Amino acid sequence: MHDLMGLAMKSLMLILLLSVFGSLSPVQALEWQGRIERVRDHAQISMPELVQSLSGSPMIILGEKHDTAAIQLAQASVIESMVSTLNIQDFTTAWEFLNYTTQDQTRDAFLRFVSGSLTASELLVITEGNAKLMNYAPILQVTKKWGGQLLGVNLPRSDKDPVVQGGLSAAYPNTVPPGFEMGSGAYFERFSGAMQGHATPDQVSNYFAAQCLTDDVMAYHFLRDSQSSVRFLVLGGFHSDYFDGTVARIQKRAPEKGVAVVRFIDASDFSEAELLSLSVDPVYGDIADFVLFVNEPHP
Repeated sequence: MHDLMGLAMKSLMLILLLSVFGSLSPVQALEWQGRIERVRDHAQISMPELVQSLSGSPMIILGEKHDTAAIQLAQASVIESMVSTLNIQDFTTAWEFLNYTTQDQTRDAFLRFVSGSLTASELLVITEGNAKLMNYAPILQVTKKWGGQLLGVNLPRSDKDPVVQGGLSAAYPNTVPPGFEMGSGAYFERFSGAMQGHATPDQVSNYFAAQCLTDDVMAYHFLRDSQSSVRFLVLGGFHSDYFDGTVARIQKRAPEKGVAVVRFIDASDFSEAELLSLSVDPVYGDIADFVLFVNEPHP
């Protein structure tokens, strides 16, 4: 009798596991490298399913942890999978680390990169001043391979410095996009939390103004400076998390255009328990439309 009850309990547990993990085996369920989650229902999906889900969105935001080789490789994989699978003939890759003020220089250097007269490291020296950001080479290579364009959308640090020192009223007038708006109260709350212990309240206020200016400058030039049918934007995750920051400004400026957000997470920064609750915050909601994980969590 006890054996039958034990067998029944094991069967029930197996059914529950299958209901959570679908067709994944228990071993697969513990792996995070390459896992893709559709946030709205926590479903694990494949790369082809991700591509199909993104196919109706002309603007794809790729929120990242900066300068992390596995993440930039995954971002390049998403770009290539979309462009090749959907036969996209016209696309732009915009990058937070490139300024719109030097777009002519970026365009000329990228054309030389496409022609083979510049290497990826030489392109980075021209656009970034050094070749330290070679983790981004796969993104540059994929954009080149599939005939895309490279776009700078950010504001030079020298133009942000007055805002950091004196708030938005100190900004150079020509650096503030038309229709500029500060970020939401929830965004300020998250920003303040991230800055806690690193700045005074007045400094946090100025830093937030500079953050919001950066968000809107990137949104404005992402929308204005490219006419491609599909546009990818590579930027730090804080600018896209919870559909705030740059994402909120894109949606406000172009509500008729479809925007999808893919957040790339380095699982090695977290424990598995933390990862299980990372995609949805009880206060701020979904972190993105999709989350793609690289590496494995720490014990």
